[in-house]
Amino acid sequence: MPFDREFPASTERDISAALEPGEPIHVRLTADLDFDQRFAPVRLAIAHKHVCVAAEARQIMVLPIAGITKASSDELYGSGRLTAETADGERVLAYFTRHLVPEMAAAARAINELIAGRTPVLPTDIDTASCARCGAPLAERGSNCPLCVPRRQILMRLIGLLSPFRYRAMALIVITLFGVVAQMLTPLTYKQIVDRVLTQGHHHELALWAGLMLAAAIASLVFRYAGNTLTSWLSGRVVADLQGRLHVHLSRLRMSYHGRREAGELVGRVMNDSMELLHFLKDGFPYLLVNLLSFITIATILVILNPTLALIVFVPVPLLILGGTWFWGKLIPLRHKRGFRIGRLHSLLGESIRGIKVVKALTQEDRRSREFDQNNDQLFKTTYITDRVFSGFYEFLALVMAVGSVAVWYLGPKGIIASGGRDPSLGDLMAFVAYIAMFYGPLQWFTAVLNWMSSAFAGAERIFNLLDQVPEPDIAADSPEAIAALPSVAGGIEFRGVHFSYERGKEVLKGIDLVVGPGEMLGLVGKSGAGKSTVISLLCRFYEPDLGEILLDGRNLATLPLARYRRHVGIVMQDPFLFRGSVIDNIRYGKPEATFAEVVEAAKAAHCHDFILEKEDGYDTMVGDGGVELSGGERQRLSIARAIVHDPPILILDEATSAVDSDTEKSIQEAIARLVKGRTTIAIAHRLATLRNAHRLVVIDDGRVIEQGTHDELMAKEGGHFARLVRLQTEINKLKTDQIVSIA
Repeated sequence: MPFDREFPASTERDISAALEPGEPIHVRLTADLDFDQRFAPVRLAIAHKHVCVAAEARQIMVLPIAGITKASSDELYGSGRLTAETADGERVLAYFTRHLVPEMAAAARAINELIAGRTPVLPTDIDTASCARCGAPLAERGSNCPLCVPRRQILMRLIGLLSPFRYRAMALIVITLFGVVAQMLTPLTYKQIVDRVLTQGHHHELALWAGLMLAAAIASLVFRYAGNTLTSWLSGRVVADLQGRLHVHLSRLRMSYHGRREAGELVGRVMNDSMELLHFLKDGFPYLLVNLLSFITIATILVILNPTLALIVFVPVPLLILGGTWFWGKLIPLRHKRGFRIGRLHSLLGESIRGIKVVKALTQEDRRSREFDQNNDQLFKTTYITDRVFSGFYEFLALVMAVGSVAVWYLGPKGIIASGGRDPSLGDLMAFVAYIAMFYGPLQWFTAVLNWMSSAFAGAERIFNLLDQVPEPDIAADSPEAIAALPSVAGGIEFRGVHFSYERGKEVLKGIDLVVGPGEMLGLVGKSGAGKSTVISLLCRFYEPDLGEILLDGRNLATLPLARYRRHVGIVMQDPFLFRGSVIDNIRYGKPEATFAEVVEAAKAAHCHDFILEKEDGYDTMVGDGGVELSGGERQRLSIARAIVHDPPILILDEATSAVDSDTEKSIQEAIARLVKGRTTIAIAHRLATLRNAHRLVVIDDGRVIEQGTHDELMAKEGGHFARLVRLQTEINKLKTDQIVSIA
């Protein structure tokens, strides 16, 4: 955690000396900008009675908590600052870059808690923003640093993907080994034909060595075909399983993770990065295996044939290995940048397609094209630089190998001439030359494999980083443990001092206290952005509170099994989403075992039965991708029917009637009035009059509860916030009516 890192020993001593004896320190943080907003570490310690700031030159600023009225974390242009309001005015405690905003927001909350006389409770889910080893900022909080992740660790995890198919993998190694041995026999037959048949005159052995050459070629072909077939199966199976794991894992990650990322980026990780991995496993890994075995085998044979010539061949190898290490270091960051560019391009393309109506309506086709072309050009430049680096090293490698071959062709014939063809013999030279091509071949392929490996490892790091994200904690909804933890639900809900922020340290909820009794219908009221939908999201456990707790029947939601809890909650969202499929499949999506009679009953309650029957295929009508074949009101009513089939004891209506006309809304409200009996219901409505039948209304403004009461009680408060909202909405509706009449 970023809040409990020890300061340097000298700073710890200075801060301890500035505090009262034994005074505990609750928060330790290091800002990355000094008071001139230059990069430099500034230590911030929040103790029980004081706030201490230690800058360079061991300068200590100490402020008593009792003298601070409020602490704030403000975002500036390109940076931020932590301030404290005192009787002498505003004091800046620290400046920081934007990637430290969550930590500094938590520090401000801690100071405010101490001002209120409470012990600060720090968030536990803020991951570090920089690499603990090299200090470089991370592209994603809590992710692995691409410059510091051990390649061996990535390779071992890739090999671990083969563990379910270990016997096939072992068979592949054995087949590859036999194929290499068969391939190594051919140059030896060259030597025997030259030395024994042509030089020594054993003409009767020609058929033997020619037959052995043919057998070696056939065996090599058979083993190569078997190896390629097995490799294709293994690579395809591994990647298919990996894509399945990614899909499942993505569905189980917290909403906070999805909220920070574009859908196109995640699609790119699942599809593009996994296909890069498939390319390596299918093409690169077999070459790596074959050429590694060939390299070792040929090196042994070369030493046996002629140690002197073998030494000449081996001379370039260290240079090639060192060059390959340098090349790897240059290529990996470029591959990461290329993967990021591809993800960004996926996001832009997906956004353009999803928002095509808005683009056309606002005639922004050229603007979208420019944005796409700009990102496409950035991808081109990154790809070009990557290929240029690879091509340069490949040509350098070819030159080194050419020098080695020239040296053998020069020294080999000289040795034959000097020894009269005895050591080395002409057959030795012919075999040696053949083996040189096979020896340097693996080194040539080594560069290609490096190219594949760099792409695959960069993609694998992004994939493993996604798989390493902690999913929502849960156990199976129908397991005995889940049933024992949540046997039934009465529906009592309580918010206790709940604080929450989505991003960047800006609090949306600022200490919500709220009690909803079992079976009570509660209406949430407030202007846009006040925090109403956030209350709903926290209740559904799409997010977890930063501070405070939410109770269900007296039990903290954080301690309840997630899937089983959500079985007891039904929600109709403001922007309903339908899955590709039929009407009946969408209505019973949350309860696949629901009977047709239950579906029809729910459809009637949601007033969508009649329009469904008007469709040519009735309940078998296909709704299209996201429900594009239906109107907004039809999609909303189907989503209400889906919640009714779910039959939950807790019902959430988030602007459930926002996309229907007044007549349909009246009918739905009548159905909902029957539906909510015996259920705990929390409703948000755009038209405030629709909440008239709620048992109680809660008015939220700027993340706080400012009014509570029945509709009549709140309307009786002439200067009240709710009464003012109703009057304003009535005036707007009257203005709209007058405009319609004047047009008519």
